[in-house]
Amino acid sequence: MNEENFVKATSDIFIKYLFGMDTVESNRLMLSFINSVLQDADFPAITRVIQKNPFNYKEFENDKLTVLDVEVEDERGKIYNIEVQSSGDYDFCNRALYYWSKLYTSQLENGDEYTRLLPVISINILSFKFLPELPAYHNFFMITEGRDREYVLTDHLVLHFLELPKIEDAKMSSKIARWLLYLKTEGRDNKMLKILLKDDDDLRLAHKKYEAFTGDKKLRRLAISREKAERDRLYQLNIARRKGLEEGLGKGREEGELEEKHNVLIRQLELKYGLSEDEREHILFITDFKKLDAALYAVVLSEDKGSVFKLL
Repeated sequence: MNEENFVKATSDIFIKYLFGMDTVESNRLMLSFINSVLQDADFPAITRVIQKNPFNYKEFENDKLTVLDVEVEDERGKIYNIEVQSSGDYDFCNRALYYWSKLYTSQLENGDEYTRLLPVISINILSFKFLPELPAYHNFFMITEGRDREYVLTDHLVLHFLELPKIEDAKMSSKIARWLLYLKTEGRDNKMLKILLKDDDDLRLAHKKYEAFTGDKKLRRLAISREKAERDRLYQLNIARRKGLEEGLGKGREEGELEEKHNVLIRQLELKYGLSEDEREHILFITDFKKLDAALYAVVLSEDKGSVFKLL
C-alpha cells in the first residue's frame, strides 16, 4: 500500500464528511457513534443530533492546517465535539482541555447569564497512545471531589479519549469497539472489514461513504494534501525539538545518541515489518532512552510490531 496516496478513515476531513454533513445519513452515523461512546461509559443514550458546524468545503479548501471537528447538540441541549488527532504525547491533555474551554466559553457573550451555558462533551479519537499506563482503549474524565470520587461536581465537562493503538485485541461485541476497529482498518485490512460489515448496518453505511469520499478526486486530493501538510508541520516541530535539545545539552552528545537510536530502531522495524509515516513520526518523538533501549531489545525477540510499540 502506498501510504502517500492512502486516505485514512481517521483523516480529519473524512471524519468531518462522515459525521458532519447536515444529512439524514450523517446524523444517523453521528448518533450511532456518540451512543456507542456513551454506552461504554454508562451514560444514557441520546435520540437526536443537530449539526452545529456542518461540512463546508470552503472552510478548509485554502487552509491545510485548519482544525476540523464535528460539533452537534442533542435533544437535551448537550454539545458534543468530535476531533481526531494523529500524533501527540501526554501534553495533549492540556490541548484537549484548552479546546474544551474555548467551546464552553464561546457560548456566552458579554452580559449573558451563566445559566445559558450548556454541557460540552469532548470526544477525542487518537491515533497514538495517550495514556499508556491505562490499559483501556476508552477512558473518560470528569470533575470529581478529591476524597469522594463518586461525587461529580458538574456534568458540564466530560473528556473522552479513544486510543486506536490499544484496540488491537478488543472483542467486537461492543459497538464502540466495532466503530474504532472500523476507523482503524478501513482501506487497510479487507478481512477484518468484511467481518465488521457483515452484521452492522451503520458500518456498512460508513463504508459506503468512505468509497464515495475516496472516489471523489477533489476530496481525495484535499485529504492527501492535508496529510502531507500535517507531516511537514510535525517534521519542522521535530527539527526544532532536536535543535533545542542540542542547544540545551551543549556538546549535543546525548542528542547524537538519541538520533542514532531513532535511526537504528526505525531501520530494524522497517526491515522486519514495514513502517507507516505515522509510526516513524511516533518513534522520532520519543526522547526517553530507556524506552528506546527496551524497544530495540524487543524488536529482536518480538513476533509482531505492536509488541514493540507498546514499550514506546
